[in-house]
Amino acid sequence: MDEKSAIQILRKYAASERDFDKVLIHSRAVQKLALDVAQRISEQNNHIKIDMEFIKTASLLHDIGRFSHPPGKETIKHGVAGADILRNEGIDERYIRVCERHLGAGIPKADILKNNLPLPPKDYLPETIEEKIITYADNLLWGDKPKDSPTVIKRFTDELGENAGRRVKKLHDEIEDMMQGR
Repeated sequence: MDEKSAIQILRKYAASERDFDKVLIHSRAVQKLALDVAQRISEQNNHIKIDMEFIKTASLLHDIGRFSHPPGKETIKHGVAGADILRNEGIDERYIRVCERHLGAGIPKADILKNNLPLPPKDYLPETIEEKIITYADNLLWGDKPKDSPTVIKRFTDELGENAGRRVKKLHDEIEDMMQGR
């Protein structure tokens, strides 16, 4: 999978040029930030190996599910929808997991069951360093406009509750610590 192939897949599933442009603009911003974050982590931590090429491509595909579930009432489904698209396209499981796990700081099965969320009940938590970096970058960008961590944490707390806010804070602290070499 390369950037060109990722963009072709995005275009294939976009309902309109406007939708394609909107998702691509956001995804390019996530890509840039994720690569910057990955580079900073790599410079501070020689022992952490990061697949930059994977981040470059996966960040473009992370929101492909937005074409069927744009922001609004059913937006929580866009990660699983994106995973289904990539699965149907025969794309490597690593890309599928980025789609599934990038919402907020992930959604545990317990929260799905407790809150009766419209998702198949399983854990959707970012695990690999690449998944975490893309999730972190995605959180900090609303469209292509950057936001700071406190604003993002407050947003997730207000919209999804204390547990979601705590998960986002924990992820942000983890990534920011790695960028500082801690």
